[in-house]
Amino acid sequence: MTTKLIQAIGAGLTASTLSAFAGDVSVATAPDYNGGDWCSSLQDIGKIYKDKSNPYIQEIKVFGRLHYQWGYTDGTYNNVDFDGNGDELRRLRFGTSVKFLNGFKLGARVNLNEGSKFRSTNYGYDSFDELYLNYDFGDVAGFEDVTVGYGRYKIAFGGEEGTSSKKIKTVERSNINNIFAPSRATAAMFQASRGGVDYTAAVLTTDKDDETLGSWNGGVGTYLSAEFEAFGGDVTADAIFYDGAGAGDINGGSKWAGSLTYETEIGNWDLFTNVAYGETGGEDVYGVVIMPTTYLIEDKLEAVFRYQYANSTGDNIKPTKRIVQRVAGNETPGISINSGDLNHTIYAGLNYYLCGNNAKVMVGAEYETLRGDVVDLDATTLWAAFRMYF
Repeated sequence: MTTKLIQAIGAGLTASTLSAFAGDVSVATAPDYNGGDWCSSLQDIGKIYKDKSNPYIQEIKVFGRLHYQWGYTDGTYNNVDFDGNGDELRRLRFGTSVKFLNGFKLGARVNLNEGSKFRSTNYGYDSFDELYLNYDFGDVAGFEDVTVGYGRYKIAFGGEEGTSSKKIKTVERSNINNIFAPSRATAAMFQASRGGVDYTAAVLTTDKDDETLGSWNGGVGTYLSAEFEAFGGDVTADAIFYDGAGAGDINGGSKWAGSLTYETEIGNWDLFTNVAYGETGGEDVYGVVIMPTTYLIEDKLEAVFRYQYANSTGDNIKPTKRIVQRVAGNETPGISINSGDLNHTIYAGLNYYLCGNNAKVMVGAEYETLRGDVVDLDATTLWAAFRMYF
């Protein structure tokens, strides 16, 4: 079933693309020469075709991202010292989207960093990141921009996950985000707006397929989200529930979770705050993330600070996967990483924007502690990263 669907989508994409350029169809004119402005070229290079008057193909885009990073961590786990460093091709993705037949949108993006492993810069096809077909109904029954779709989606649960990796301000997202945010999910998706509120609802399978679309033979999940302006800022409320999910599924053993995110400006500072609460491994897990940021040089040099607190009624929290967990647990004799119940992290960094979020350099330092019945960990990690997308 999955193979046939992929073949059908691929055939449709090819046929639609060919139709766009067949016959008497107007093609978007090439952009004016920009005098060597590489930044403008980077931002515009993916805009292949656009013609709203074409009844067959209205738009074709290609896009990609390259994220490379290096880290060094030094710490102590239950009185055993550990340290290590390494680089990683964190993300290498390429995709395309086609808008056709005045309402349909086909999107596909593949991961080209093999396995996304620490100390690995190997590239080649790994899996689909997203693969979906949407239809925009327009305005229906008092709702605006009503869109339904089916496919492999990123479920943007939580404030940090709701921010694309192209635009996150820290090298890695926080632990509390990674506990509850599910892996890529096969889902039926609904999106619409009404009264200044953007709604998203999805029914998803918990089957974790590492390459394309999951089956519906296991558990089922429900995701709900609402975004709106309030209290002088932007508020996002998320909730996700699973029925019959196991530890090996997309949710990693979570049963349910809720998240509330608030973003605002205070003077020259942007302030991001997120609280999350849920059940995983049969225990309650909750936490808060506070992240203030400000520009030291307007639109160029940004200072970022983040504090994360996570707690659990049982031992359900592990240290940061990249790279503390990997160096301590996988490469240090005498250490077998266990979960704890109290996790603190403090991050401070600088982002230098070469071309907005399209190209930037990131450096940061993060201090982390994890405590539990059989866990006593302290670690400091230094980060350096380059992020680019078009």
